[in-house]
Amino acid sequence: MSDTGQGPAQTARAISVRVAKKTAVLAGLAALGVLAVGLFQGPGQRPWFPPVSILFGGGLGLMNFRWLATAVEQLYLSKRATALTSNIAALVISVLKLFAIFIVLFIVIKWSLFHIFGMVTGLSLCFLAILWEGVTVMKQNLKSSE
Repeated sequence: MSDTGQGPAQTARAISVRVAKKTAVLAGLAALGVLAVGLFQGPGQRPWFPPVSILFGGGLGLMNFRWLATAVEQLYLSKRATALTSNIAALVISVLKLFAIFIVLFIVIKWSLFHIFGMVTGLSLCFLAILWEGVTVMKQNLKSSE
């Protein structure tokens, strides 16, 4: 990472963008696959409901990841941050972020706005994209260290 001349904040932003792209690809492919299966189920079904739920879950997972990346950039990579203030701020931001996501999920589940398994799939695809990006960065680092 130091060979490219990028600072940690630039690298964090770049990783966040790559995770967003990978999540979009995975969620799009999953939504298209589920839509294709749903179209063959016959009349009376809502074939758009699970794919839209997958896209919503992926977007929610991506929003959660972006909030995390922003918090890390602002709290830990700041030159004026001390260990104590960074830890307290990280705790407060994490609790507020989880509370906001809880409220969104509560409303969505309570009112049955989206398919629950579709949302869980979308959230999982965001996690899978994070793992995919981690493996990609690890391979690049191993190749550059050789």
